[in-house]
Amino acid sequence: MNFLQQSITNTSLFRILSTVSNFLIALLLSRFLGPKVKGEATILLTTITFLVFFCSFVGGQALVYLVPRFRVERLIIPAYIWTILVAALSYILLRHYHVFTWRRSLNICLLSALASTSNIHGAVLLAKREIRKYNITFLLPVLLTLAGLAIYILIFHQNDIYAYLYPLYLAYGITAALSFLYCFRYIAWGPSAEVFDDLDSSFKYGLGYQMFELLQLLNFRLYFYLLYHIQGVSDLGLYSIGVSMLEVAWILGRAVSVIHYSDFSNHDNERVAVEQTLRYLKVVFIASAAILFVIAILPVEFYSMAFGRSFMYVKYQVKWLYPGILMYNLMLVIQSIYLSRGAYGRLIFVQLLALICSVALCYTLIPHYYFSGASGAASVAFIICGVLMLAIFLKDYRIAISRLLIDRSDVLFINNTLKSLLRFRKDG
Repeated sequence: MNFLQQSITNTSLFRILSTVSNFLIALLLSRFLGPKVKGEATILLTTITFLVFFCSFVGGQALVYLVPRFRVERLIIPAYIWTILVAALSYILLRHYHVFTWRRSLNICLLSALASTSNIHGAVLLAKREIRKYNITFLLPVLLTLAGLAIYILIFHQNDIYAYLYPLYLAYGITAALSFLYCFRYIAWGPSAEVFDDLDSSFKYGLGYQMFELLQLLNFRLYFYLLYHIQGVSDLGLYSIGVSMLEVAWILGRAVSVIHYSDFSNHDNERVAVEQTLRYLKVVFIASAAILFVIAILPVEFYSMAFGRSFMYVKYQVKWLYPGILMYNLMLVIQSIYLSRGAYGRLIFVQLLALICSVALCYTLIPHYYFSGASGAASVAFIICGVLMLAIFLKDYRIAISRLLIDRSDVLFINNTLKSLLRFRKDG
């Protein structure tokens, strides 16, 4: 198995472990702390995600494209400074508009800064094709959060949001420190007047990437906020469990996207990139369809047993998300080739169009159909992204639609790839 295929396999395995850990976190929150605290945790983590997005304007995933082209210290030091500025400004704004209490606002901003620092280091590792170390920094905060949450709930018997908040500090803090040690060898430390020379490139590509990322994030989570304001924190806690279950079907697609982005950014062989993208489209689509089928046939008793009786019928609350979740895998795979070329225009256009449709449908459907309305609106947005991005990809690279059909070589490749997911191998 070559480096690319091995990296995708190992990344998928790490993401499976992460998904299982997140599942256990959700289980602990729902079973021991209830829907209300689960909803508070969802809003807390979603807000941190949005703040990390703004921190990533300088030093986000655009670093995967920039690091092979510029000196690391000229990218990473401005990224640290920008993260501190954004976290400080965010605290001022959250307090000025009374979004949260001062203590909650401070916690959110500090955690966002730590998470952003880990993201900066992770992007450098990914750009340097240190896939194993990147995967460790991806998985470690989830494992530490799970362990800390279990200790606070089962040993210290804490039953409020701080049982989740304190482990987040431990997880993000340790991950930021460890990932820094991983990156240390690539950074030439010392005073230099040239450290900000490439800041314009960081902003240019960082802004383009983050515009795409913001639109994608809004498509992923805007309906969470609308449900929160319309139905309340408890209903959001119920609904988020169902969404987390379905997003398991994105594990392979996200792994392919991450590894392709890193690999394609380090070489200019466009023909190979197109062939790899086309082939993995088929692998990811088939695997995701199989995963969604398994989730669909799980009985309601499974949710009751795992999360508690309050979550028994959550599978029906997200039923309209199934087609959207499946089709968005097309977007996840294809976007990697455009990101690796710094070509953000098409990605932004697709996400913006989907977001406009999503917002219109959310405000129309959620007040009348609640969970089903949110699921339907999000699903339409995901389908738009997947189908439109596929059409653009086929047109840009002059690929016949017939190439999407499975042929004999694809069957052999898919068989070998799916088998490889069952075997854990160390990176080269």
